[in-house]
This record gives sequence, structure tokens and C-alpha cells, in this order.
Amino acid sequence: MVWAPEGHFDRHMPFSLLTGFLGSGKTSLLNDLLRDPRLRDTAVVINEFGSVSLDHIFVEAPADDVIVLANGCMCCFATDDLEASLARIFRRSDAGDLPSFKRLVIETSGLADPEYVLQAVLDSPIAARFLWLDRIITTVDAIYGKQQLAEHPEARKQLRLADCLVVTKTDLALAADVADLRAQLSLQNRRAVQVLRGEKAVEIDQIFSSLFLEDSDSGSMIGEWVLSASGELEQARSQRGGRHHRHEHRHGDSATHAFTTTLTADEPIDWREFHLWLGREQRRFGDRLLRVKGIVNVAGNTEPVVVHAVQETLHVPVALTRWPDSDRRTRIVFILTEDVAEELGDSWQAFRAVAGEREF
Repeated sequence: MVWAPEGHFDRHMPFSLLTGFLGSGKTSLLNDLLRDPRLRDTAVVINEFGSVSLDHIFVEAPADDVIVLANGCMCCFATDDLEASLARIFRRSDAGDLPSFKRLVIETSGLADPEYVLQAVLDSPIAARFLWLDRIITTVDAIYGKQQLAEHPEARKQLRLADCLVVTKTDLALAADVADLRAQLSLQNRRAVQVLRGEKAVEIDQIFSSLFLEDSDSGSMIGEWVLSASGELEQARSQRGGRHHRHEHRHGDSATHAFTTTLTADEPIDWREFHLWLGREQRRFGDRLLRVKGIVNVAGNTEPVVVHAVQETLHVPVALTRWPDSDRRTRIVFILTEDVAEELGDSWQAFRAVAGEREF
């Protein structure tokens, strides 16, 4: 029997993944963020204890590696597996031994593949029930970032999966080098928001979506990417006569680049049929599929449902309490290592045609 937290925990607790290559400034950024009072009631899991330096905000260090921070947050060092660490902080908080929390930040090792970390979270019975993904945040070193991206596949994977790219040490690098790096980042991940971090600390609103900081129960993993996808789609429609409901970015060599395809539907969608279709596409593309994230207008529901998947692992869908904007279309974003926009678009159109026939 799997233990499950009770009490103040619910299915709308957001978590963000903080990743980045060795020495790129993840922990330093985390230090700055934790000073913001809006991150009170936050739990932090760090899986790289040996290189972490948060001593100036420690106030307690129990034997089981869960500590309470001066700002009211708690921090857990994942010296064992991630699921055990999550269970430990949920259990102790639920029992009243640690402060309650409303959001979670997971900092990965510098050599970690964020895809596997996400899968570990999504495969966890506890996490799948109570957490939704807000953002993947990746730090990139302004001085050594280009070299690391060229030499290390882990750095490229961290870049490709990011929703927010924080370029660190910009005050120590030449302005021209920073501009060149940012252009390369945009080429390889056009979706991600870019934030510069130099002498001044970054603002927390630049890192997390506004929904991550809300104290309501209306959480979603949508953030800015849905609105961004909507803007791209409107531009594509105006250029193509409004007949196409997908838009793709082609960025070159799939060994170092990601390809994004956005699929839409104006009409409500049967949830069961959609779930079956998405599972087939996950199995079909396998390792080529990095992420799926989307908002679905479900037939018979007034509120949307948010979906998120990593390769063949589908996170438990979350029903929102409201739409994030006036757009009621289904919008599904696929991020892959190959350009399969035509193939994916044909499958989407076939699914919609079959689903439409079954309604009559």
C-alpha cells in the first residue's frame, strides 16, 4: 500500500525543476530566489549535496537531511532516490514535524538528464497525485556555456527541455559573447524565456510563472508557453490563410536541436479518445519525444484539463478551475528531437475526423 499525504496537500501543488550544467550557478540562483518572501511555504529537494552551499540560510539540520530554512522553507538533500526524498518531506510535513508547504523546487545534479528526473517524479505515486509541473528552469554559463553545449549532451538536453533559460555570470563575460550565446540559445530553443543574471539578482517573477506563486487552488502548468503558442499559431494562420492548426519550428540538426509542433482543435474533444490517441503517439515516437504539454477543451466540461508527458510517461491530468485566457481551443505542444510535423499533423487530423464521426 502506497502512503499518500493528507490534510493541506491537494492535486494543485506546483513544482519547478531547476537544472543546468556543472558550475553554471544553479545553487547561487536558488539562494537568491529563496530570499524572496513569496517563496515561503516552499519545499526544496537538492540531489547534489556535496557541492551545495546554503549555509547562510540554514537554521536546523536534522539527521535525516531535511532542514528548515530561515525563511520558513524546508530543504531535503536527496542522498537516496528522489521518490524516497519526496515521501520523507510529505510525510514529515503531514505529521506536523515540518512546516507545511504549497510548492516544490527540485534542483538536479549538473550532469543530470532532466528528462529522467521528470520521469522519476511523474512515475512516483505520490508526485503523480499531488504535483503539476510549472516550469523547467535551466542555468547557462555566459563564459563557458557555448563550449559546454558543444561538448556535453547533458547540457544540450537541459537547454532543449527548458521553459526558462537563465544566463548567468553576464557581468564577467564580454557583451558580444553574451549576445552570441543568447542567439545560439534562441536557435536551439525558441520557446524558452531568457533571463540575464549578473551583478543584480533576478526577479522571481522572471523565473516562475505567476501561477506558481498564487495562493489559490487554480494551479496549472500553463505559464507563458500557452500564450506564446497561441501567438505563434495566430501568426501562422495569418500567413497560411487560417486553414492550418499546427505550427512547427525547424532549427536544424536534430542531434543538438529540438523541434516544436503545436496542434489545435476548435471543437471540444472526447477525453477517452484523446487519451488513447496521445498514448499511441507517445509509443510511436518513443525516444524522439521529449515533452508533451497542453490544455484540452474536454467535451462535457466547462473547465479545461492540462496534460503533460515525458516520452512514454503521462502525468496525471489536472482539471483547472478556470481557463487561463479567453481562448477555448485545445492546444497541444509536442517537443521532439526530429522534425515530424507533417506526420504528427496528419495523425491529429485523422484522430479528429474519427472522433467527430463517432459523435453522430
